[in-house]
Amino acid sequence: MPKQTLLYDAHSELGARIIDFNGWAMPVQYKTGILAEHTAVREKAGIFDTCHMGEFMLESPDVRKTLNTILCGDFTNLKDGRMRYTFITAEDGTVVDDAVVFIISDTEAMICVNAGDIEGDYEFLLKYLPEGNVLDNQSEKTGKIDIQGPNAHIIVEKITGVDFRTLPFYSFIVTEWQGATLILSRSGYTGSPGVEFFIDADVVGQLWYSTLQAGEEHGLIPCGLGARDTLRLEAGLPLYGHELSRGTNPLQAGFKRFVSLDKDEDFPGKAALKNFAENESAKAQVLCGLTIEGRRTPRQGFEVTSPEGKTIGVVTSGGPAPTVGGNIALAYINPEFAEIGEQVAIDIRSKPEMARVTKLPFYKCENLRKNGQNLA
Repeated sequence: MPKQTLLYDAHSELGARIIDFNGWAMPVQYKTGILAEHTAVREKAGIFDTCHMGEFMLESPDVRKTLNTILCGDFTNLKDGRMRYTFITAEDGTVVDDAVVFIISDTEAMICVNAGDIEGDYEFLLKYLPEGNVLDNQSEKTGKIDIQGPNAHIIVEKITGVDFRTLPFYSFIVTEWQGATLILSRSGYTGSPGVEFFIDADVVGQLWYSTLQAGEEHGLIPCGLGARDTLRLEAGLPLYGHELSRGTNPLQAGFKRFVSLDKDEDFPGKAALKNFAENESAKAQVLCGLTIEGRRTPRQGFEVTSPEGKTIGVVTSGGPAPTVGGNIALAYINPEFAEIGEQVAIDIRSKPEMARVTKLPFYKCENLRKNGQNLA
């Protein structure tokens, strides 16, 4: 039986269609449907249950140095109250998981990981954690809710008093809500402006209902995994198990800027990634965006071919793009076919569907990374 999140009963009451997602019973859509949920996030606001995610608290005499030792990014100059996307990498350089790090102070940080293998991530990090440091898995004690869309700032200010538009993108504050500690971060996984709430598990249900009530007049609706996937695909963002896996490394996926091979500290996979960068990167398949020219929809695992029919790669994610129109995909393909504008084909049920290599992201919100009270 899949595990239930802290908000499972709320989804049932709202008539959500529940599926098994990485061992969790999660809403894929509500009665409104995926298209309406997608459109709400792009035009008004949507709320997502992300309680299934994992949260680890790291206590360390020098938290940035310790993070540099267990993760592939460089956290040396990351200030308190800022966040950074990063990867947990294995000794062979492949991706164990992607994660977001929150620097709380010189001695404390939070690492947010995916739901697929929280215990596995935790045990992996413990294996490489230097002595004198403590990593506490607080996933079961922590609730998480995401509010995304152009009206999100209105709703968040109504319930917390915080105008998140004044915060830099990928930053956070620690505050309180109903007597519980609340981490409010300006970030998200949809390509639209928004926040993530981390709060005590005991009050996350109350926060969920309060947010829905506060957001009703601003077009806020609950959204499921279906809309999350179409939104993140339009934004060109990877999903573990699709674009990221133990079969790929961050350099192939186009995330060189998040891999620090020249920092002083060793980390799992550093030698393998350095060897890849120096000797193998020019010939390895790379992650690309594809815009489909026809009406058929590509899915994960479909072969990508040259116009002449030679296999050159594979689709990792594909589907409709309601905001930009048509169908799109992410795929790993041979580097000689990866130039923007290059024509390729996707084998959809034994028939080729032509596509063009497209610059990522497919959808870009101009205000996503800006800050200031006057931003819409």
